[in-house]
Amino acid sequence: MDDSKNEGYAEGEEPLHFYYNREERLRNAPRIVQEYYAGRGPRPVKGLFKVLVATRANRLMLFSLVACLLLVLFTSLLGGSDNKKQFGNIQAELSSFSFEDIVYVSLRLSPKQVSGQKQQAHSENVKVEFWTVDVDKQKSQTQTMTEIYSGNECFLRTKFSDYDILQVLADVEIAGKKQTLAASVQRR
Repeated sequence: MDDSKNEGYAEGEEPLHFYYNREERLRNAPRIVQEYYAGRGPRPVKGLFKVLVATRANRLMLFSLVACLLLVLFTSLLGGSDNKKQFGNIQAELSSFSFEDIVYVSLRLSPKQVSGQKQQAHSENVKVEFWTVDVDKQKSQTQTMTEIYSGNECFLRTKFSDYDILQVLADVEIAGKKQTLAASVQRR
């Protein structure tokens, strides 16, 4: 008896025989499988854009992605920011940062720029009330400042000594018009 056929089997045990015939298997397969193996099956769509619009589900996904992208761009460009406001020809910008348990706050007042040209602003009285918001979302500290804006860029600066401050708000009143600016404290 040939030992190479019985290798891995106990003595007297018959080896397993596998009868596999590819042509027989394909003859019993469904028509779509027969066409696929014959090379007549559906061809994959080539090209990135053609793939994205090939099926209804792909078109819906592409439309959803484009809509989300446009929504994000629209809100980021046109939404405006809470730390910048206009008071006629005066632009106000609030910023704050923390360094060694002290929060530094700066309110920048500058003339409005139109087409690269600075517009002249009249002298105006400026009243600012700075107040802070802590981790419990509670108003924690306030400071009031007044200044005369002469039409040139100027800064109103102050500091708060508390490391738990998350946000600084400023109620700015210029020429009888009052607006609130908000700036998150940046950790440095």
